[in-house]
Amino acid sequence: MNLQEYASSIIDSTKGDWNIITCWGFSAGPSYLARSSVWTTGKGEFSNMEVESQGMVASLKTNLSISIAWGITSNPDFKEDWANMFDDPSASSHIIDFFYNGSLVFRDIYVSVDGARCSLPLPDRDFDDKTHKVRRHTVPKDKYSFFRMFDGFEQVSDFDGYFDRAGFEIVDSPWMV
Repeated sequence: MNLQEYASSIIDSTKGDWNIITCWGFSAGPSYLARSSVWTTGKGEFSNMEVESQGMVASLKTNLSISIAWGITSNPDFKEDWANMFDDPSASSHIIDFFYNGSLVFRDIYVSVDGARCSLPLPDRDFDDKTHKVRRHTVPKDKYSFFRMFDGFEQVSDFDGYFDRAGFEIVDSPWMV
């Protein structure tokens, strides 16, 4: 399987095709997909250790070699106009990892907006050559399709409404390949 075939398997799937496992909360247990950071003093002495684990894992039921994990925080206080414009202006970005046979094959970022009511894909920015300002925010069609499904893994939201209010434009460009 190559990356394009892998991407097609994910993009062509539906929410019902995934076995979703919560890896946080009472008796849920860890995902074993964690990031750790060790902090030292200026003198090289141990100061603190921090461990954050992916809180959710999903396996594709039709091909158990394919799995995804998400939840590790990338930026707890994400600031961009499109992300902070909702009723609850708090937003945070998170890592989503894509695995094949347990090997990391792709990584992306999503942004939890409106007080975690919706998970939007991190868009690409199209800059104006003269003003150097963002002209538009774009999302590849396949990325849009995946994140539309992904948003429903943990919650019910108006993904399309949030996507439209954020001002994103769907474009025909590659994602994950």
